[in-house]
Amino acid sequence: MADHYTAGLTLMDESFDLLETRNYELAVFLADESFTFCIHDFKRNKFIGLQQFNKSVVKQFNASPVEKISYADFLGDVCEDLPWLKGTFRLVKIAYDGRKSTLVPAPVFDPEEKDNYLKFNFQPGTGEQVLYDHLLPLDSFLPFAIPDALTNSACIHFPDIRIVHVASVLIESIWINYKNRIDVPHVFLHLREKLFDIMIFDGRQMSYFNTFPFQNAEDVTYYLIFVMEQLGFNPEKVPLVLLGNFEKGSDLDELLFRYVRHVEFGRRNDAYKYSYVLNQLPPYAQYPLFNFFSCGL
Repeated sequence: MADHYTAGLTLMDESFDLLETRNYELAVFLADESFTFCIHDFKRNKFIGLQQFNKSVVKQFNASPVEKISYADFLGDVCEDLPWLKGTFRLVKIAYDGRKSTLVPAPVFDPEEKDNYLKFNFQPGTGEQVLYDHLLPLDSFLPFAIPDALTNSACIHFPDIRIVHVASVLIESIWINYKNRIDVPHVFLHLREKLFDIMIFDGRQMSYFNTFPFQNAEDVTYYLIFVMEQLGFNPEKVPLVLLGNFEKGSDLDELLFRYVRHVEFGRRNDAYKYSYVLNQLPPYAQYPLFNFFSCGL
């Protein structure tokens, strides 16, 4: 039943056993056009697989060429073809990868006003609900909007699961992995599919976080340099850490190295082991996904 999706990354260790899901932990990222998960073998403390599925653009049968596929059809087909995803896991965590989110300091956060916080930066959308995460390490809340269709579809296949936001996972991951390891501000740039995140962290406090849409490498470079200059950070001196869907040698890679003197790529969390099949991914790829279980979300 692959009419509604195309398979992307498929990296599964041969030790994966459908009868052992009770000893596995499942981390899932939902996006408007994709579904990605990784599997952690709890007994061996080892990641043993990752798969990604992308929603097809239009229905292939009995539909007009402009009719979009619903998320329910998309996710339903994936779970029908991989029925073990709905089995019993030791732990399941789900995060939504979307644009509409904002940070609010805990002292001024009011759950009753969660919708209004987003209205400062985004136009309200129809068919959406606003959820929020509590980032305990930073004493902040992150309200975010998520489509009802996506939430309802996810709850059918993963009932009683709380959905958090990818930005929350990223922020807590960086805080956990870099706290007390750095003593000067670092700029972290995390590239998603059509969005990228900028976070500034000095090993103790986060001084900045924001998400931007982009269409090309020039957009990313422009916003990065603009943010750094507005905040008084010299691109010649402040280190930049790259995470996410980067390709070494790409136009973006070359631009960033041209305008920022100290550039490094992020590393995997050495608290875990990783199957050899995951070596096909660079160590800075899928950073929030592989760090989801270390977060308190």
